[in-house]
Amino acid sequence: MDPGDLDFNQLLQRDLDDHRVAVKLIPYLLKQEVTGPALFPPIVAILLPFRNKRPTTFPTLADPTQVEHDDTLWQEARAGKSFQVHRLVFPDGELHPANLGKLWWNQSEASLVVLDGQHRAMALLAIERTLSRSWQNNGEKFRPFYEHQVERLLDEYQVSELDLAKIEVPVTVCWFPDETGDPSRPHEAARKLFVDVNKEARPPSDSRIILLSDGELSNVLTRSLLSALRSRRDSHLPLYAVEYDNPEINTSRPARWSVMTNIHLLKMAVNRCVFGPSKYLTNLAQTIGGRESAKDRDEFMHAQLDLVSLLPEYLDDAGYQYDRDSIGDLKFPLGRAEVLADRFMETWGQAILILLSKAAPYAAHAASLTKFKENWDTTKTHAALAHDALFGGVGVYWTLRDGYDHYQDAVRNSEGPRPVKSDVIRAWDTLRDKQAEFDEHRAREYLGSTRPQVIKRCKIAFDVFNTHACQLGMVMALGSLWEMRKKQPGGVDLKDLPAFADALVTAWNTFFQMEHGRARDRKYAFSRDCSYPINQISQMDTPYAVYFRYFWMQALAIPEVWQHIAPWLINQDDFDTGLGHARRLYMDLCIKQKDKALEKSEPTLDPGKRKEKAEKLATQDLKKALRHWFEVSDQDFEAWRAGSAPHGSQAELDLGKEESKTVQMNPGS
Repeated sequence: MDPGDLDFNQLLQRDLDDHRVAVKLIPYLLKQEVTGPALFPPIVAILLPFRNKRPTTFPTLADPTQVEHDDTLWQEARAGKSFQVHRLVFPDGELHPANLGKLWWNQSEASLVVLDGQHRAMALLAIERTLSRSWQNNGEKFRPFYEHQVERLLDEYQVSELDLAKIEVPVTVCWFPDETGDPSRPHEAARKLFVDVNKEARPPSDSRIILLSDGELSNVLTRSLLSALRSRRDSHLPLYAVEYDNPEINTSRPARWSVMTNIHLLKMAVNRCVFGPSKYLTNLAQTIGGRESAKDRDEFMHAQLDLVSLLPEYLDDAGYQYDRDSIGDLKFPLGRAEVLADRFMETWGQAILILLSKAAPYAAHAASLTKFKENWDTTKTHAALAHDALFGGVGVYWTLRDGYDHYQDAVRNSEGPRPVKSDVIRAWDTLRDKQAEFDEHRAREYLGSTRPQVIKRCKIAFDVFNTHACQLGMVMALGSLWEMRKKQPGGVDLKDLPAFADALVTAWNTFFQMEHGRARDRKYAFSRDCSYPINQISQMDTPYAVYFRYFWMQALAIPEVWQHIAPWLINQDDFDTGLGHARRLYMDLCIKQKDKALEKSEPTLDPGKRKEKAEKLATQDLKKALRHWFEVSDQDFEAWRAGSAPHGSQAELDLGKEESKTVQMNPGS
């Protein structure tokens, strides 16, 4: 099935690793070994309802009746015209202990989906399609991964004839007798079975768990963001700008140079805005780290989604009783998951996507990526494969990467002629060559120039914009400002969140577009490669999002920018107070970093004098950056210093512990 035909709540299988199938499983099948035949463990398949390739439900399973078939008595159960099951019985109607059964299904209403063993099944299909010359009938775009490899192996292993009809592969066929009729959920049950089957074997990647697992409400909400991007509603960024298929385990950094963000950032955005806990949004002097209370997270979610107006106090879901107050990330009625996701998408989900789609840097990345895609010549096979790797086939990018690594190993170990480059290798070469072309598109879109120096500086700027820390900081700014709005006269209405996000984007885009004199293009304001940079962060780990939240909020304080959100935050004093706390938190980080640098460069300096010098240097740098980029006068800066809390006085601030936790929590992005 084409994953593009499904939304993200309907995906089921693990992405195929075509490289692994081609270089490991197919040779295992074809090579004759003196030690014995090749053996595939059973493939697990499940019968699921589909009409026109779209997931549906089965009709209600009728009560069983006794029938005679093939001169044998069977217990027959039918689900309308979708499928029927026979189970062997004794004449008295008791089920036979041999546990023998038969299954029929109507292919227009049901499909047998491989749940575990997709790679084994693909190995057999690749051999069959190559021998029968039938790639053009099914899976044409995957032909380059297999056809040449199968033909080469048949020749290398001297396989003169291969009768696939003589090969038997055991298949465990599953079906859910209780998941028929309304309100059955066979596809949800299948996804749970997939996770159960795979979690003790080679574990699925973190990305795949988010896509498949219904064990956490945060996963369901994250998938709803991806489904909205697939539908391209409301001019959201294109789905191909988001990496959601990374097969690596515990990854937090996008691997493709073309993508802007990944599924892990989307889940973090869901976590911080919907589950909090609230301290991360209300206390702008709070660093991220340590254990989070499940109770606090769930209570915050209740408020953020206004569950009181959405769900009854008590509800029944497929026979399970739920108390609304007990609903949380790990305990929620699956039958109401769509209702919860709809509420999220109408409010926080829409707001998050507005920020990631319309804020100037991200809008420029998405627009340049779309133009880049449209100008790609795909007439040649290797070019089409490379195009598919970035914009189409899920998993193709990783297959090309693995194929190229395998080719490089072959080159290093080859004592004869250099191995011939296949279309797979040429496709990977194309991807590498195309990166410079994309950088040029993006520089033109964001900065209006393609001069080499501008392209270089643009790339450096996006090395910051495309980090989890910067993006999550922007999203947390939304969450913190919404918390401030809750205190404004009249309170808040959840349905206003998208409009509030739009106002924020308008304000930030005003900041990026404001004329600021020579060599002061604010589009570089968050970059470290600029004059008097405010960004002095030495690491870009995800918990450093709290410091980027400060940058995004500081940009709002310029009068021409503030006017766009002033109607939403009538009492600017709350904003100014929060901004002061955020600035102090960042100032303390800068002092700590300067202190560490001085410890290395001037090891003989007295610790007290070193700390004093570090504070002086950090203060000077921040003052210059605020004056240069954010129009904060020296007088206003000194007034803030005089009125702000002294260094390290916030009760929950411990930068030493925070920094060590950061590295352990989320290495990478």
